[in-house]
Amino acid sequence: MVVGVWHWVERNSAGLSLLVPFLAIGGGLLGNWLGAKVQAAGGLAQASAAREAARITAEASRLAALRDERRLAIAELVRTSRRLFRFTGELYSEDRDAEARLMYEEVSQAYAEVELSVPASLVALAQPVLEATQAALDAARLRGPAARAMAVLQEVADDGGTPGWAAHSAALRAREALRARRQDREALTGEAVEAMRRCGLLTYGQIRAVIGDLPRGPVTVTQHERAQAYAGALREFLDAARVELGANREGGVEWIPQPGEGRPIQI
Repeated sequence: MVVGVWHWVERNSAGLSLLVPFLAIGGGLLGNWLGAKVQAAGGLAQASAAREAARITAEASRLAALRDERRLAIAELVRTSRRLFRFTGELYSEDRDAEARLMYEEVSQAYAEVELSVPASLVALAQPVLEATQAALDAARLRGPAARAMAVLQEVADDGGTPGWAAHSAALRAREALRARRQDREALTGEAVEAMRRCGLLTYGQIRAVIGDLPRGPVTVTQHERAQAYAGALREFLDAARVELGANREGGVEWIPQPGEGRPIQI
């Protein structure tokens, strides 16, 4: 068969020589077409890869911006609530309620930012932080006037026999009687009122504040309870926030409120 083909080529060599240029041109065109097709396919692949890379970059930027927004909102709530909690201790010795109101507005604003930027599960843990801060402020507002009035008496209580010492002692006796529900509690309360009136160091409003506060016991107990509630709520919130932000969950809260911070007055 091969010999037959060879003989045919020898007999038709002239015609085949005419076809060679056409075959060369056709081969060149076919090669160019195949090359263009391969190049086009490569360009499409590169374009697709570029689009995917751009999408991944944009998504990463969006997530980073969201994480930064959440971190700032969380940090602001922690900062403002800690600041206000520390400040509530000052209200037992100084009448600075106007400042406390402004600080609470900052805490409320920070909480609103948290509500808008973090998952609902984290908002649920931020709410106890707000409530514990509010409870500490409410306690300081409620008991602060009596604590400040007792501080006036306490300043002169070391001088035995003075009217201030008598009033301070009478108030303490009445407090113990009220807490123990003794039968003489009303009589002792009356004596305390009269002793505070006679000493001339307190206004009528201050006397009323002291008498109204006596059944509640020492201020330090209230402060300790409020500190424990706030510290617990803050710790749970921070632990969850670290998980949400991908931060290290080890370690405790940077600042734990201590009972009696802010120069408490023993009453």
